[in-house]
Amino acid sequence: MRELRLSRPGARRRMAGVSYRLLLVTLSAALSVGAANVVAAADLQGVGSADRSSRELLVAHDSVRNEPIDTSDRGQVQLLFGDQSSLSIAPGSSIVINEYLYDAQTQTGNLTATVTSGLLRYVGGEISRKQDVWFFTPSAVVSARGGIVLIKTERDAGGGKTEALFLSGDRMCVTANGQSQCTTKFATAITSEGGEPPSEPVPVTTEAIQALFGILQAADGGVN
Repeated sequence: MRELRLSRPGARRRMAGVSYRLLLVTLSAALSVGAANVVAAADLQGVGSADRSSRELLVAHDSVRNEPIDTSDRGQVQLLFGDQSSLSIAPGSSIVINEYLYDAQTQTGNLTATVTSGLLRYVGGEISRKQDVWFFTPSAVVSARGGIVLIKTERDAGGGKTEALFLSGDRMCVTANGQSQCTTKFATAITSEGGEPPSEPVPVTTEAIQALFGILQAADGGVN
């Protein structure tokens, strides 16, 4: 078992194109701030431990199954996995890591998670460079290859709403009601609501992305 210290996962990722310079600045700043202000506010037995003095979350496993993570109203959790991918989980969210497996020698593995409610950011590592990773929500399935995605899920009696934002990488797909929509364009979103087929990809404003990163950066003021 190895213990890994949290790094800045966005530092090595770049988005090309003049039209995305403002978005790049937004993402770089948000990722750096998020990495420096991690608060453990979840039941992380079997996943890792938090050093509150350094405000770093340590992940000590290359194999995790069926691990629930529930954040409080005031805390954020950020997990760095052995393949250098990361999950940032906003306050008030509930997810389960269904399976995380990673072989450092072959740099291959698998990641699937269930997002019951809330908001998370996934920053891809070695696993997602070679194959899709999967996120299951009450209304849809989101798959991503590389890069950065945001997934926001709301639950209700009608099946809930899933909004997936593609910020960088090779592609992102959303499947619901037997139909799929995919995107390869940065700063686009796909939505599925009430179990209906997913929408076509639509552009997302920098302001909307900043608002979601603001939610992710929320920290527990009671932890120093």
